Amino acid sequence: MATDLRAKIVGFLHPMSHTALDIEPIRIAGLDIPRGDGLSKSQRIDAALDGLSEKEMAQVALKLAQERGDIALDEAGRKVLEADEPPLTRITRRDVARVFEHDLAGEADLIEMVGRYFKIVDPWEEAFGGTGKSLRDKIDRHMVRNPDWSVEFLFGEIGAFECSRARFAALLEEAVHPLARSGEMQQQTVAALNEILERDGYELAVDGDVSGHPIYAFRPTVRGVKGRPKNLIFASRGPKPELGFADAINNDIVILSGEESCLVYDRAVGANGLLWSDLVTWWSEQAVGSDAAGLGKRLQESLASAAERKVFATYFKAYRTTLGDGLPALLPQVYLHYDPAVVKTLRHRLPLPRQRMDFLLLLPGRQRIVIEVDGKHHFSENEKPSLKIYSEMVSADRELRLAGYEVYRFGANEMVGDGADVVIQDFFDKLFRLHRVTNT
Repeated sequence: MATDLRAKIVGFLHPMSHTALDIEPIRIAGLDIPRGDGLSKSQRIDAALDGLSEKEMAQVALKLAQERGDIALDEAGRKVLEADEPPLTRITRRDVARVFEHDLAGEADLIEMVGRYFKIVDPWEEAFGGTGKSLRDKIDRHMVRNPDWSVEFLFGEIGAFECSRARFAALLEEAVHPLARSGEMQQQTVAALNEILERDGYELAVDGDVSGHPIYAFRPTVRGVKGRPKNLIFASRGPKPELGFADAINNDIVILSGEESCLVYDRAVGANGLLWSDLVTWWSEQAVGSDAAGLGKRLQESLASAAERKVFATYFKAYRTTLGDGLPALLPQVYLHYDPAVVKTLRHRLPLPRQRMDFLLLLPGRQRIVIEVDGKHHFSENEKPSLKIYSEMVSADRELRLAGYEVYRFGANEMVGDGADVVIQDFFDKLFRLHRVTNT
């Protein structure tokens, strides 16, 4: 991907003269091409690009592409910038197309709308007249004058199934703009699209208005945590496991000791997060005759206090029946950071904070919910209040939130007594509404 991007930037710059290379790249994209007697244009361009990261190179590409309307260069840059973000899958794009059936543009000009984002006519034909065989001519013939192409077919012709997410999003924003659709038709279309887009973690959200009509912008529904879970080690009922790398390149870990005291979920966690049904299936395949009741009992053995046991029991009592197969797995005692045993010999490094979370939920859209039940040890040291301990705790919370986790803390005294069930269920009711967790 980066190689392709670099080649396109070189292809854009190389036709310039040496004099133009002194001026134009800086003017357009802030790219300083080094000068030097005897250097060829290729050598000068390579020297400038060698000092850039992939993302810096992508930003340069976007600015250069904007200058000339170069869609291929713009696409190459955007795909680098989007590489670490949740994809908008071909299945989702296909289902989006089907919402529009045969009418993408509504009351707007279809040729103008599509032509802003996709190459549908050769520049030579644009200047001197076409032969009637360009993609623009076909769209006019099959979607404007005689609408026998579906939007799904159109997307295949223009490359909308493979294009960058940003380009696809811009086309969608125009398709639901008040100039294309307004009133009830706009609302119904947006609602149908959002039902599809939310599967990949995106939505069309109101971002202003014009003449009393809402304007919608494409955006992530929630921020989430980058990457996918690789190592879920949880439910420890004994000493902390000691870990090593079986393959440091692949981030494959091996438990060197303490494996018998914890559980290791070793399967991929998909877009729907980790469900209780997923965990039960995994558990049942670990040992013959294992079932959901056995898994529940094993997880309870890892709970460290009456307050944690109350959270766990109330969660399943309240939601096991109502959510059924859509119930997220509530994982207790999940390891986050690992300090190897050798840390004990290191005098000048502090151990990593927040090495274990009380509970973790992995929800759709890469949402990770941390639930902590705080006893007095979270705020005290040697039975005395400690600002040092408290500071370490809130510092660890900040780092988790900045990484995209949601962190919720409860005092242990909230989890005991007659009102505990109400407190716990009220929290999960609101959390599930926020994250649209329903019976699937």
